[in-house]
Amino acid sequence: MSRNISYGRGGAGNITRQHSAPTPKDLVTPTIKQEVYTTGRGGSGNMMQNDPQRPEIARESQDVESPPLRAQKIPHHTGRGGAANAYIPTPEEEEREKKIKEQEAELVRVRTQSKDRVKEIEQERQELRKESPKEASKEASKEAPSSS
Repeated sequence: MSRNISYGRGGAGNITRQHSAPTPKDLVTPTIKQEVYTTGRGGSGNMMQNDPQRPEIARESQDVESPPLRAQKIPHHTGRGGAANAYIPTPEEEEREKKIKEQEAELVRVRTQSKDRVKEIEQERQELRKESPKEASKEASKEAPSSS
């Protein structure tokens, strides 16, 4: 069984026939393997430590949000007046809009949790860095012979 598959960004030249069916491996969301990854458009402020135990944080940091929909809940006109340009949402459209808003609220909640977790990890690392020199100096003073 073959079907048309699109590769890359648009254009008829990016459409070819696929002769094999996708496998479950093809459908797995890729995760970042390196220790440090980038978010945004470059700059050292966009370098993040990867937490291999929580790959969803890295994935969430790199996902791009879709622009919000501009659907109005009330009847309105589009274009230059006239009855043909009147828009009155159907009950199905209103229900779909409600579901979209709920999904967007859930995404915001998940993103906030991910960002809070990233902050917690950074704070833990900073605390460990602060403790490490202190512990090293304590051990050095224990090992050093006393001059009395």
